[in-house]
Amino acid sequence: MERLSVEYAKKSKLEFSVYPAPRVSTAVVEPYNSILTTHTTLEHSDCAFMVDNEAIFDLCCRNLNCERPTYTNLNRLIAQVSHRKVMYNCSNWDS
Repeated sequence: MERLSVEYAKKSKLEFSVYPAPRVSTAVVEPYNSILTTHTTLEHSDCAFMVDNEAIFDLCCRNLNCERPTYTNLNRLIAQVSHRKVMYNCSNWDS
């Protein structure tokens, strides 16, 4: 991220961080890795989006009627929300 920040200094750099959920997590060190990564990359991004995987998991269960959401379900929901948020922000940056 630091290299991209230097090479593309005039471009807006967006960061998307997905924080792990205990029900979906596959490794014990995931929370530590996500915090360390966020701390390192925040100084090189212009806008950071933090996504709580536990909340996305709950949304899939309650609102989309998935008994056991897969990574594909979670990723698609995050992608849809992120795309809409980025498109909204991009349209307002020029104002």
